[in-house]
Amino acid sequence: MSFPRLLHLFGSRGVPSFLFGFMAVNAAIRIGSAEGASQVVYFLLSASLWAMFVVLVNIRPAPIRRGRSIVGVLAALVAQFAFIGVGVLSQDTAAGTRILISDALLIAGMLVAVASVAFLGRCFGVLPDVRGLVTRGPYRLVRHPLYLGELAASLGLVIGAREALPAAGVWLLCVGVQLIRTRYEEAGLRAEFPEYEDYARGTKRLIPGLV
Repeated sequence: MSFPRLLHLFGSRGVPSFLFGFMAVNAAIRIGSAEGASQVVYFLLSASLWAMFVVLVNIRPAPIRRGRSIVGVLAALVAQFAFIGVGVLSQDTAAGTRILISDALLIAGMLVAVASVAFLGRCFGVLPDVRGLVTRGPYRLVRHPLYLGELAASLGLVIGAREALPAAGVWLLCVGVQLIRTRYEEAGLRAEFPEYEDYARGTKRLIPGLV
């Protein structure tokens, strides 16, 4: 196997598999120290989601159209690390009503994310590449339900954090880069699938009926 081919496999499969696998193991370990049933459910769903990422990144086909924009690629990468940053900054949790709202958002967001990945299947990708057009399941309501689930779950982490302000700043960064990321992903889908325009007109980007 040629060196360029090895380098490509390392970047497209090796690095994502390591990062996603690390997050899956970390979430699974934290199940043992969870405080209450809601945290157990959250960490279980989180571990499942990261594990699904590991599997899908290794079974997905080559992209139909590869995203060439440096801005789009950077937005995708920054988004992943920003979500991890929210988790790191939210490890010390508050109590009272805030934690109830946090738990609700965490579980709802993770359920949406897991369902979205299940329907996305082998079309899953980290970078703004085109691997197929999915319009079933939660994709019937919004064009990027996976990002909606991730943002909702991470907002739950922010609300439940003892020191919420730093985590909130990183969460706002998540929102910004995800919106940039969606623009480049949708540009590729429009170029590859003529029917995407009709699909886009009938759906919202992130929040059903709103955005």
